[in-house]
Formats: sequence, C-alpha cells, structure tokens
Amino acid sequence: MQHTLNVHRDLKSIQPEGDGFVNSVRVRLLHTAVRRRIMKMASQRPEYYNMAEYGVPINDLDSIGTINLFSTVLIWIGLPRQGIYLRREEIVDYLALWRYVAYVMGVPHNWMATPESAKVMMESVLISETRPSVASANLANNIITGLKNHPPAYASHGFLCAQTHWLCGRELADELEIERPSLYHSALVLGQCLLFMTTCYINGSFSRLDEHHINASFSPAFEPTRQLCRLGG
Repeated sequence: MQHTLNVHRDLKSIQPEGDGFVNSVRVRLLHTAVRRRIMKMASQRPEYYNMAEYGVPINDLDSIGTINLFSTVLIWIGLPRQGIYLRREEIVDYLALWRYVAYVMGVPHNWMATPESAKVMMESVLISETRPSVASANLANNIITGLKNHPPAYASHGFLCAQTHWLCGRELADELEIERPSLYHSALVLGQCLLFMTTCYINGSFSRLDEHHINASFSPAFEPTRQLCRLGG
C-alpha cells in the first residue's frame, strides 16, 4: 500500500532515488528472495511446493497479475464501480506510469502499450487465474481485520465488508467468505461513492484544486495511515 502511494505521489518519486522508485526495486528484490527461498525449500521438501504443477513461484504471470490489480483492474472495474470513469488520455497516462513500474520491477510490460491490449490482458487474467481458495479467503478476512478501526477513517468491520462486496461483486466476495453487509453499511458505501465522484470530477476540472488535493493527501494529518502502511510491510 505504501508502495502504491509513493508511486502515485509525483514525478520525482518515480525517478531514481525517489520513494516510488526505491519501493519498486525493493519489491523486485523481495520477490527474488522469496522465489529463491521457496525453490530451495521445495528441493529439500518436495511436498512443500509442487514445481511441476505450479511452475516457478512468483513467475512472470504472477507478476503481471499483480500489476494488473494496480492498473487495469482499477481503471475498468474499481473506479467505474464507484461512478468514476477516466478519460482516454488519463487511461493512457496511468498505464504509462504502471508500465514504467513494471519495467523497474522486471515484469513483462508490452501488454500495456495500449488501453486495448491492457484490457485484453486484464480480462484474460481474470478469467484464467481468478480461483479463490481457502487461503485467499483467510487473507481477505485478515486484511479487513487489520484495517478496521484504524485512523484516519476508523472504518468498522461492517463498512469494510460492504466496500468489499461493492468493489469485488457479490459472487467473488461470497467466495472469499466476506460477511454480507447490512443495508445500512451498503448505504454508507453508496454515500462514499457519491462523495468520491463529486470530489474527483470537481478536482479534475481545476488543475490548481487538483494539485492542492494531492498535496493535502500527503500532509501530516495522514501520517498515522502512512505509519500503519509501513508497519504492514
């Protein structure tokens, strides 16, 4: 989460020695270290990880799937479900940012050359690779447990569950065993979406207002959230 915030911050952040650039390199090295460790353990204990069945751990397809989540899924699923639709120029710019991040992280990125090819890859990955397991459900619920009642929003468990159902869709949320939300919490999410729509479209119409909003997001008032992100890795 901290990586994503730093990547989006400004142009300096994704240049060498910037926080976004440094975070991207660290993630790449982390993936390498974990991949080597899993492969070493699998060679000593074949039951730990089945290389023949699952292939190399944290492979190119896995990495493409992760980049997809932060780029294409946000563009064509996450934001539209909140009532926010990007202009083509904004889509091209956003894909260019994550294409560069993918390059820094050593992930294949030619599929992001155009919005059309990027959307095809997103749909292909969603169809072929999205198979929630018990581990997926545990992880999803642990994330909700870890985020609830923390600053700055102090979101409740019910509200976070409602957000998950709203953004992921009922079918996927049910497969992840996310508690079904009440009408009250669903209404709160609807209100949040209306607020986001109003804020985004107004800010997007005035460059100075948009810049002020971005700078405010990195003000000391949001430091507790950033500290939480750092503690989470």
